[in-house]
Amino acid sequence: MPKPKFLSSGYCPDTAVAIQYFEAPHFPNPLHYHKELELAYIISGYGTRYIGSNIEPFKNGDLVLVGEELAHVWKCDDAFYEPGTSLLTKAIVVKFNSDLSGKDFLRLQESHSILKVINEANGGIVIGGKSKRLIHDILQEMLEQSPIEQILSLLQILNIISKSKTTAILSQFDLHRSTKPKDKDRMNKIIHHTMLNFKRNISLEEIANVANLSKSAFCRYFKNKVKKNYNDFIYDIRIEYACKLLLEKDLGIMQISYESGFNSPSAFSQIFKRITGISPNQYRKTKKIQEISESAIERANV
Repeated sequence: MPKPKFLSSGYCPDTAVAIQYFEAPHFPNPLHYHKELELAYIISGYGTRYIGSNIEPFKNGDLVLVGEELAHVWKCDDAFYEPGTSLLTKAIVVKFNSDLSGKDFLRLQESHSILKVINEANGGIVIGGKSKRLIHDILQEMLEQSPIEQILSLLQILNIISKSKTTAILSQFDLHRSTKPKDKDRMNKIIHHTMLNFKRNISLEEIANVANLSKSAFCRYFKNKVKKNYNDFIYDIRIEYACKLLLEKDLGIMQISYESGFNSPSAFSQIFKRITGISPNQYRKTKKIQEISESAIERANV
């Protein structure tokens, strides 16, 4: 995956909200970031979603709010790039500035819950459950609304997210709590380099150079920000990736361990159980059953 790029999205600075219905053979953007927040609802498509330090599969119904200058990409599976494929990706994407209703509005006591959502989006927020279904319906309506109606609808969506009990912050770094631009930039560089290279050995000297710190200063800085050492953080990233492979690929545990950056299957299984609480095989079986159950619930609610 190439180095993240700042992407000029065609968003007009004089427009509070920009909404687009997207349909194409695959999502075209590389790993990128931009100044606007982005709410993305995947109508059709599947593959791998990278947001900050988070790696997860995505599929139909994926709904995520991405914060300002947070690196992200929805990378479709290889089947979408094959010649002659009939597969299509479809999505509704909303982009907006954090002060969409004016900075004074967000300072009001009544708006604190919305401001909290905007701040937490700097770590990426995934939305599920009933909240996702409500937001999907509003997004469909927004495509036909006037600009002022779209602003009101977006505020309604942010309000739903603020009250939802089915949301989670995706990126492990507490970027949503960082207020210093220089600090946020350093943290983003650390994330980007790690996400691009986690399958190989990253030495402390290498990552310290990325952060423009000495090794000892980097270790103190990272432990203070993330509440764990850098090696444990890399293990978390590798296990997230392994979880994705366990669900998406018909691969053996040995192959998955090497694909995820581990030197031996035994070390992989040991660390996997330490982080998730169960073995790789147990995880695969449990999640498959859970997916079948969730799919049945979704069909029953249609």
